[in-house]
Amino acid sequence: MDLFNNYSTVLAQAAAASSYFAKCGFVACNNDDSVNGKILVMGINPSTPTNGQYIQTPSYSNPFLSGHPYFDKLGAILPNHFKQQTGYLDLLPFFEKEQSTLLSNIRGNESLIANVLRVTQIEMERIAPSLLIVASKAAQPYLGAADDCIWMGYDFVPVAKQDLPESVAAKDIDIRIIKGYRQGEFAERDRIYRPADGICRLRGTVAVMYKHSRGLAAEEKLTPELVDALFVFANQVKAISKYL
Repeated sequence: MDLFNNYSTVLAQAAAASSYFAKCGFVACNNDDSVNGKILVMGINPSTPTNGQYIQTPSYSNPFLSGHPYFDKLGAILPNHFKQQTGYLDLLPFFEKEQSTLLSNIRGNESLIANVLRVTQIEMERIAPSLLIVASKAAQPYLGAADDCIWMGYDFVPVAKQDLPESVAAKDIDIRIIKGYRQGEFAERDRIYRPADGICRLRGTVAVMYKHSRGLAAEEKLTPELVDALFVFANQVKAISKYL
């Protein structure tokens, strides 16, 4: 409920800032402390249900155990022994079926979106996952993974093939490590969140820059076995100083 209430506080500004964001509705996954330091899967936003009805609760618990078709498909990449302790977080909490509509409404409402993303980022830092699976290509620039976009401002360092587990290195999957926050004048000016103690709690997190599994070739797809190997790697990576 804390996450939902924090979104509610920020979105009280939405009616004045944007009729679109004031009307589209929102929901958040309620991740309890059992997921902290483990695996976090990130999407970009919750889709409007096909019957047009919004979820009637302000938050929902572990979706990988819910039987929901979307999360069953997404959760198929997870080992069964991790599903209970895997967190889920949408980058933006707004209901919208068409991502192009959502993204087009961000233009002109950057200040509001920055405040919403800051709530999401604080939640990410609270969870501080060892392994982050970014399951939406459209979400990646908002995390800081594009040269011309800062937003959250994480500094992603690609992992060399020779440092990865052999099973992962044999695949064509984009694996990076979060070194901390991006540095430089551009980043200092535009980064939306600055913790009071200056510490990046995702430093050392292994990030999989993934996308919707539909249309991926076999060598681009995650499997439970690969996620298992990546989680082990994620708990060893802080000993590889060149990435930190």
